Amino acid sequence: MLKQLTFKGGIKQLTCRRDLKSTLDINENIQLENKCRKLLKNDEIRFVGMINPMGNLIFGGFNKYVDLFKNNEKRRQFYMQMALEISMRKDFDDVLGKINHITTNRDNILMIAMPINNHVLLIYAKPTATAEHLIAQVNVLGFSNLRLE
Repeated sequence: MLKQLTFKGGIKQLTCRRDLKSTLDINENIQLENKCRKLLKNDEIRFVGMINPMGNLIFGGFNKYVDLFKNNEKRRQFYMQMALEISMRKDFDDVLGKINHITTNRDNILMIAMPINNHVLLIYAKPTATAEHLIAQVNVLGFSNLRLE
């Protein structure tokens, strides 16, 4: 079950969805929410979300931009695909090294998927954004310090 929250401030309206069935404790949930909100202050970012290993969005939000997926089923399918892709690529960690991120450039969007423990941090940004800059922001905010299980 997802709960939708809306935060207004300045020129942006941030809409977040939180999975109420998530196993994160309240402190982890607050930390995740704060980190996502800080990242979404970047005008280049359209969406930030944390996906669990089953492909469920446990927390995420859009800034003032419109959700690209009009269909909830397509969105869910996409989240599952991202979780599976990261999971499958981890099979080669012992040979190739740990995955830091997967970046996909499309005509309409830049997507970054970063493994955080056994979850995936998913970022949609403007196609003109610089992936390295956004990844550096994620690292500065300390997403990897979250205890996600």
